[in-house]
Amino acid sequence: MFSANDFIPSPYSHSIETGKFQWSSPSNIALVKYWGKKDKQIPANPSVSFTLNNCKTITKLAFAKKQNQDTFSFDLLFEGKPKEDFKPKIQQFFERVLVYLPFLKKYQFTIDTQNTFPHSSGIASSASGIAALAMNLMSLEKALNPEMTEDYFYQKASFLARLGSGSACRSVKGKVVVWGEH
Repeated sequence: MFSANDFIPSPYSHSIETGKFQWSSPSNIALVKYWGKKDKQIPANPSVSFTLNNCKTITKLAFAKKQNQDTFSFDLLFEGKPKEDFKPKIQQFFERVLVYLPFLKKYQFTIDTQNTFPHSSGIASSASGIAALAMNLMSLEKALNPEMTEDYFYQKASFLARLGSGSACRSVKGKVVVWGEH
């Protein structure tokens, strides 16, 4: 089991100028819901959920190194069209995970996302969307640090996803997922 400090990377061994990745993450439904969160998106009580493999978010992440590395820079497309009202959530996510992904301000990102189910249909697309984005960002980090193990990759992806949307950690891996401790 990794702690938050284990997810703060050492200097990267490789560099990459441009590229793209694509991940899909299933939405999830809680069988036992959590009732509130503590600090850093930790659930107040454990929950049990299962993933909906046919209800997923597919996210493509394109990136290119940029000159000005003082701010986050990203475009967000939903179903191929700009979606400005999603940007504050991504901005907040980037702010929360910057210490764990210090390369975020070094790239211009294009995030192109879509669901295999209707948006605002009652199926949690924010969880699957953040999970898919976390997986893409971890793919970039793995390109920067090819020595990363598969276990570390998935543990950190789940950790990062949780910081974006609590239940997103349940959409990274697994058919039935327990989130939280009792």
